[in-house]
Amino acid sequence: MKQSIFYIIIALAFTACGFLEEQPLSGQPEEAVITSAATLKRQAVLSLYDHIGGYQDGDGIQGMYRGIYDLQTFASNEAMIPVRGGDWLDGGLWVDLHEHAWAVDNECCENAWLYLYQLIGLCNHSLYLIDEHGDLLSDDAFITYSAEIRSVRAMAYMYLLDLFGRVPIVANENIHVHDIYQSERSEVFDFVWSELQFALAHLPDERSNNRGEYYGRITKPVVHFMLMKMALNAEIWTDDDWTDDIRPDGKTITLDCDDTGTKNAWDAVVYYGQQIFNSTAGYTLCTSITDCFKVYNEEAAENIFTIPMDPNIFRNRFKNLFRSLHYEHAAALGYGGENGSCATLETLDVFGQGTKKCDSRFSVNFFSGVVQVNAKALVLSSGDTLIYQPREVKMNLTGSPYVSTAGARMRKYSYDPGGIFDGQLRNTDIVLFRLADVYLMMAEAKVRNGQSGQDLFETVRFREALALSISQTPRDATLENIYYERWMELMWEGWHRQDQIRFGTFETDPQYRYLTVFPIPQTAIQTNSNLTQNKGYL
Repeated sequence: MKQSIFYIIIALAFTACGFLEEQPLSGQPEEAVITSAATLKRQAVLSLYDHIGGYQDGDGIQGMYRGIYDLQTFASNEAMIPVRGGDWLDGGLWVDLHEHAWAVDNECCENAWLYLYQLIGLCNHSLYLIDEHGDLLSDDAFITYSAEIRSVRAMAYMYLLDLFGRVPIVANENIHVHDIYQSERSEVFDFVWSELQFALAHLPDERSNNRGEYYGRITKPVVHFMLMKMALNAEIWTDDDWTDDIRPDGKTITLDCDDTGTKNAWDAVVYYGQQIFNSTAGYTLCTSITDCFKVYNEEAAENIFTIPMDPNIFRNRFKNLFRSLHYEHAAALGYGGENGSCATLETLDVFGQGTKKCDSRFSVNFFSGVVQVNAKALVLSSGDTLIYQPREVKMNLTGSPYVSTAGARMRKYSYDPGGIFDGQLRNTDIVLFRLADVYLMMAEAKVRNGQSGQDLFETVRFREALALSISQTPRDATLENIYYERWMELMWEGWHRQDQIRFGTFETDPQYRYLTVFPIPQTAIQTNSNLTQNKGYL
């Protein structure tokens, strides 16, 4: 691998350059392995997907600890990891995320930055390989593989754009440390948008969540979904000063949309949502949300992009259930448990927990009350029945009689009896993008554009009620109700921080608006003097 990659990694404070030492699957140097179109595809394209999930903390988009998912989830007000006596102190990490008191050396921030730029570095090297060995490919294969690689890289930049705002755009591997500078947030947005537009024209209209040739890969509907997210958050992500309480208006932001010309941000959301509806891949809402998260969910008609999971094939791990369940609850299922994460009081209130109008999805998302295993109440070694106490939760439970039982626990992903390694290696794919979110994004965009999103809103809202044959409280598709609907429907899926920022509930005091982005890791700034810290952080 070329020395210039090393410069990039050092420049961005990649202090753990593990991937620089990776070898092709054969263990031979790349040049000896890449001898055909098939080996080039495996080395330059398919290998990238080994890095979407994770197998060690800090890696992957979802599944592991102390990275992207934890920033999106525990810095929001949907979930928390309380201090439970001597458990979950962790140097104040989870308290700081919950209380928005993180510092420039926050471990989750450093891990997310490192992971995303590692992925970008791998994409840049893959583009180099495609160029170097282009004679092995047909013209169509060359442009299709290039588009797929660039779409993976664009996804990494989309997360950087969301989390850090001002970040360097490194579009090739032949660059020196002294030539790496930050771009303004709007410039990063434009780069990602243009990359996704390019990719869209050359990717197949195939399902990504079904086993087969495109399993776990980025296809046209996946890009349509990312373009929806980009347009939906355009007011935030094109704002170069997010601390001045002024942001662009989505009605006046103009975005190029394929060959249809320009549209405002809200029309662009609806347009790309319609492309997903029209896709020959045939997406439909599942009868119940549980079908999206069941064991062997590869055929779920609603899922658009997932991280493939199979204990016999993939090394991707899913630790979120393991982290949430009480030790003895997990043990009764044949797993290990860490008795940590749970719902906040705000989340309980949004669901209407404890009232006659509790949303039907509460029982889908949470274990609450008496814990049953195999239809029998779980009796602890103390002789007491295990009862989760949702309303007794607070950030520091030390000294509370509910120190180990406070909080409603994660339930969204089905228990997999075939899971191993404390259930972390399992047969339930991790869901990243799904159709219910498409409906809700379109509903929100329509309302923000002065139109009605009622039908789209109700399609999602009443889906679970119909499946369970129960009533669901009617609501108008106002922005406030769409916000709450997203909270309930997408609980535990890693979107709520982003939603809070867009709806203005993340930091309501203007002097703390800088917290809507995380600090550039101090290690990156110390390594590359061209990088400067985001406003508001010392």
